[in-house]
Amino acid sequence: MIHRDLKLENVLFETKFRGRIKVVDFGISGLCQGNVREKNEAATLKYMTPEMLSQRDSFAGPAMDIWAIGVMTYCMLFNKVPFDGNSKEEIKDKIMNMPYKVPRYELITPECKLFLD
Repeated sequence: MIHRDLKLENVLFETKFRGRIKVVDFGISGLCQGNVREKNEAATLKYMTPEMLSQRDSFAGPAMDIWAIGVMTYCMLFNKVPFDGNSKEEIKDKIMNMPYKVPRYELITPECKLFLD
């Protein structure tokens, strides 16, 4: 199963007082079955993989969800997205060239550093 549009807005707390979370909005999700590949026609730009933006690999697969989890982790640690800009083209350029920097790198745990790298 691949979600195809993982982002912070699609991860919600179940209740105000419980720590459980739910992933929502499976509108464009699908099954990933071995060599059967589907084109990915939609996703949220700031969470898209460089391969999808450059069209080197525009097929849906688990890697796109893993990339989005990395973006979400960065957002939760630093309260901002790793790739941002004033236009769609600027955001695309930053994602494809990956010039992100981890702010306050010395303040995060070794496990977080390993996960983000």
